[in-house]
Amino acid sequence: MRIASFSLYAMCGVLLLSCATGCSTFYRSTSSQIAINPSQGADVKILQDTWDWNEGFHYTHRGDGMAWLNLNNEESVHLIRLEQPGHFPVVHPLFPTSRNPLKSLDLGMAAGLSTVSVSASKRESPAPLFWGAAVSAVANAVGFFSGPKLVYEKAYFFPELDAVPKGNPANPPLKIEGFHMRIPEGQHSWHYFKNMEKYSANRVEFISASDESIDIEYSNLDEPLNALLQEQGFQPILEEGMFHRGEAIQLSGQLTAVEEHRVQNIVRYKIQTEWWIYNAFSLKTDTAKVTTESNWTLYNFSNPSFDRDLIAEATHRALFEALDSPAFVGKLNRIEDLEAEWTKSWESLTIDTPSEPIGKVSAAIPSVVTVSASDGHGSGCILSSDGYIVTNYHVIADGSLDYLIHFHDGSVLPATVVRYHPLYDLALLKVDTVGLTPFHVLTNGAIEVGEEAFALGTPYDIDLGASVTKGIISGKRKDGNRTLIQTDVSISPGNSGGALIDSDGTLIGVVNEKVLGTGVEGIGFAIPAAVLSEALMLEFKR
Repeated sequence: MRIASFSLYAMCGVLLLSCATGCSTFYRSTSSQIAINPSQGADVKILQDTWDWNEGFHYTHRGDGMAWLNLNNEESVHLIRLEQPGHFPVVHPLFPTSRNPLKSLDLGMAAGLSTVSVSASKRESPAPLFWGAAVSAVANAVGFFSGPKLVYEKAYFFPELDAVPKGNPANPPLKIEGFHMRIPEGQHSWHYFKNMEKYSANRVEFISASDESIDIEYSNLDEPLNALLQEQGFQPILEEGMFHRGEAIQLSGQLTAVEEHRVQNIVRYKIQTEWWIYNAFSLKTDTAKVTTESNWTLYNFSNPSFDRDLIAEATHRALFEALDSPAFVGKLNRIEDLEAEWTKSWESLTIDTPSEPIGKVSAAIPSVVTVSASDGHGSGCILSSDGYIVTNYHVIADGSLDYLIHFHDGSVLPATVVRYHPLYDLALLKVDTVGLTPFHVLTNGAIEVGEEAFALGTPYDIDLGASVTKGIISGKRKDGNRTLIQTDVSISPGNSGGALIDSDGTLIGVVNEKVLGTGVEGIGFAIPAAVLSEALMLEFKR
């Protein structure tokens, strides 16, 4: 009889040990329903954060409109990304916020088993039942105080996504001319928050900031912005090429400040951007200043630099907020005549030019000059004996510099910028002197493809002033508002603004650029001398 009782106690002890040992510690994942507002339809993709050794961090598609996800209760956060065509994507961070329901069972079992162990200790043969109950009570107590204490919710319901605005076909196309990063010292900062509650209350633990500025001209963020404008009907496919540029209202933008908000191991950006209507004349336009926030992502501790995807998505929202801002009201439904605004204060200048060509190429060399500044040099063409000189606008584009004119006889004089026309890439300079040898200017544009041509200028180095190269006129090309002379004459850096002449020494064009590329040779361009009158409002007097 005693043996039977012992066996019964032993069996009870084993049963207690196997069935009541901290159940809550085994609640490793929660099966959660993720659902979107039904009014938005079933085409919202639900994606869950995933990490593996092959791909690293990425998102996995789990369903459309509704999905059941297993959320690991031992993970401190899960990211759920929602995507829908024509809408801004959203990332929702999920945190374990519900109490583990099995903790109550652990506590009850620990209390009950403690009572059993006390009762068993009073029996004649207490050992098996006492020790079984006591060990199980301790296991449940340990389970109560160990993780996971908080688990994920059983269901999450999210609102519909914000639609990306659509363009008005009646308005001119919009195009991003460039997006720049110009972040002053101290404007890239890190804001640390203890948890999401602190973040929502804007209770920052501490802030740090970079002591370096960031200045990146023409970042590649303009490409996805233009793609989005095209996708939303703001920018039909423009016919573009080397000599075809679709007409559009061009916008420029820049990133001026970035706050990185970190909560535990996730991060989002709060960015400040500025947007304005771009024009080649640098005429002032109203600036829209916009502050937006990016989506959340896991913080990459091994690569603390900017997350390009976060910046890109935040700038997408910022762009459309800018388009809807007071700065752009009434300005996006028409293309303004900025050239007329730019030239309205100009008065026609009379230029005395020789009535006859100088006769040969070598005699024209003194009519070419070198235009130098602290950041480099270009070339120029003398238009009058009293000091008017034409060059390319891009040679003198930085108006803060002082420009010097180096003449063929070795003399050097300072130059004043009289006027310039960015679209034609032409500029008129003036030096205080007389007795110069000007070019005879071809004002009627009578040039023929196949004729000989010579380029005069200062390639590569200032010591190579008045170099001469020979070729032919290869063609005439229409480039937006400009007509260009195509030539196979050898053109090098520094030749810009120099002379393209015929065999009689007549100025037929102002050297403008060379096409650069692998395997590209013998393609250069010059601005016809015939457009000088129109572009710079000059009247040539013979």
